[in-house]
Amino acid sequence: MSDFGGKLRLARERRGTSLQQISATTKISIAALEALERNDISKLPGGIFSRSFVRSYAQAVGLDPDETVHEFLDRFQATTPLPAPSQVGTIHATNPEEESAFNSRQRIAGVVLKLLLISIPLVVLALYFTMRTRVPLSSAAPTPTPSVAVNSRPVASEPVPTAVPIGTSPTATAVATAGASATGMKLELQATAECWVRVTADGKRALSRVMKQGEKEIVEGQDRLMIEVGNAGGLALSINGRPGKPLGESGRVRTLNITKDTVAEFLQ
Repeated sequence: MSDFGGKLRLARERRGTSLQQISATTKISIAALEALERNDISKLPGGIFSRSFVRSYAQAVGLDPDETVHEFLDRFQATTPLPAPSQVGTIHATNPEEESAFNSRQRIAGVVLKLLLISIPLVVLALYFTMRTRVPLSSAAPTPTPSVAVNSRPVASEPVPTAVPIGTSPTATAVATAGASATGMKLELQATAECWVRVTADGKRALSRVMKQGEKEIVEGQDRLMIEVGNAGGLALSINGRPGKPLGESGRVRTLNITKDTVAEFLQ
């Protein structure tokens, strides 16, 4: 395949994975990943490092690592640039043992990062529940409030009627009150298939991850919600309890810019 970088980019988009996610997983700069997708190998360090970049990218997007590296060598081996003079002495001739050790170190670093990402929320959660169980003795039993008897016979309190303007029904008044108290936009997302989602609420990043089938997320914003989805057919949304329109077919990448003035355009 002549467009080697295009094949990598297509595999990434089909999985709904962003370059930022691959960079965070593989520790490869976004500039190098973009160059790889453009077939611009002059931006890569060369030698074992280029092959390791290709192998790590392939693993991140679900391609066969060995087959992808083989295609990379067939496509670029004759045109691979020599390392820059500043790299002489730091990039040596490589062998399979060195490449295997380098890949092993990358895998270990990835495992350590994942363990840290899992353990930190668990520690915070444990501390939260520990603090909640420490209830002060002074708040264990509320102080009874003394009551004053007015007379021997209880007097039943009568409900105070609520004044309703002439020509307005009580139901219409309740609906108007509920509408007036509602502020902002409550966005509910549900993944019907695996897809990558990023949500920015009022200019601040609120969500950025791959959602698995069946997972749900809720994001609230006041004036603006920007939604980026890598698999439009795998995501359903609702705003303030109202279901939204279908976002598109499976595998399509979409960006939605929702404001208070345009929210009705995205609802059924």
